[in-house]
Amino acid sequence: MSKQELLKEAWISGREGSMSGQTQAKAWALREVWKEEHGETAYGMLIHIPSKLYTITPPRGKKEHPSPSALKQLFAKMDHDGDWFPGKSDQVKHGPAPALNGTNQAIIARSAMNLKEKGKEVTYPKVVSHNPKACVNPATNRPVDKKVIYSLLKKRCHDDPNDPADKWVHDYRHSKNALTEPQIEKRFKWSSELEGNILKPQWCYQHLIWTDICNSILPKSEAMHNKQVLARKGRKGWGSKKTKKMSRNLSGDKAPIKQHQWGTIRVWWAPVLARGKLHIEVLGTEFPGEVAAGAAILVGQIRKVMDRRFPGPGKPKILFTDRGQGFYKKQSGKITPEYKAALRENSLQAYYGDDASAQPGSLHEVMLHETAVAWIRYQEEQTRPKEPWLETVVAFTSRMKGVAQDINSRLNVDGLCRDFPKRAAKVKEAQGDRISKYSEFLIMQCKGKAKFLLEFHTLL
Repeated sequence: MSKQELLKEAWISGREGSMSGQTQAKAWALREVWKEEHGETAYGMLIHIPSKLYTITPPRGKKEHPSPSALKQLFAKMDHDGDWFPGKSDQVKHGPAPALNGTNQAIIARSAMNLKEKGKEVTYPKVVSHNPKACVNPATNRPVDKKVIYSLLKKRCHDDPNDPADKWVHDYRHSKNALTEPQIEKRFKWSSELEGNILKPQWCYQHLIWTDICNSILPKSEAMHNKQVLARKGRKGWGSKKTKKMSRNLSGDKAPIKQHQWGTIRVWWAPVLARGKLHIEVLGTEFPGEVAAGAAILVGQIRKVMDRRFPGPGKPKILFTDRGQGFYKKQSGKITPEYKAALRENSLQAYYGDDASAQPGSLHEVMLHETAVAWIRYQEEQTRPKEPWLETVVAFTSRMKGVAQDINSRLNVDGLCRDFPKRAAKVKEAQGDRISKYSEFLIMQCKGKAKFLLEFHTLL
């Protein structure tokens, strides 16, 4: 390399998303001009100077301005390092390339702040739907995980443009309810008394069908969609500390996502988990719901699913459900007549037969179909269209079919169908208390890839 080439390389090259030595020199010069014109007043300087500069981008990439935060750090380095020169870096190791380059990070951060400015809640699915290309990890060709987006929001986003140092934080809003002592005692008794085939992973895989009655509330207008976004605000929310008490940072009414009301469509569906395969049966808008009549209809649909998926002899035929009111009577635990009749008509049976009184009602993190529902809702978030209020029931049905296909291709559904004995044992080890560490994260395995942690979202 000639001296000229070496000089050029040192002057204008660098990592993508960073400022070259030439750009740093321009930043220094622009600050000197600012000081001559405005004296020691720095108000607005970190907004004005970045607009005149550009970071290093790929050959055909869109040019991006450096963030005010990056410029502030550069000026601090200039002022405190007597030996500073353009392009100087004392960082020894930069590590692997990030999943999102500097350009895409800037796009996502700007989009998130624009959403917040318009009064809309910043959520993972909202960010992904507004920036479908910028959120893609080139290594997997899929949207990056929530943790990557959340880390980016913490580093690059702020509410006040004149106070960019006041970064967003993700603060707690409320805490979950604990189990009562009677619930803990009943869970421990239940786990201690389990015996026989139900404790054999292969038997569970071969014979059990896990299902439940679920629904999704779809908005019919943008206004209702915005209400749903507020309602989905969880334990934490994005915003700067100084704006924490403003209305846009507070939780909304939960009714738009829990109750069918004017301006929404309730679509009923059910997960059907058996022999390492997950099927999502969309039951429509006229389905009677979580009642005995609904349970009877669901049994008929499950029979069809089993016949279609397992055309040969020896189909799984034992349903394991929670004690929902459609399946069992709330107080006594006795099976509902409609559910019992439907099981008999379709040559299926319930694991607890006519009496499920021994089964606790608080086994959310133990039931395999709850895990399936968590996966479904997580993936449904990722695939939600940019304008959800325009989605039809037919389009939603097609999207849920794609969700099931994606889960079956990527996640260890096969292992999940064998996991019940392990979960029951953990409840016993915890003496009936929640198996929180186990329920928060499940180790699932991508086909042909290393293990990864998938966040377990529970719907309570």
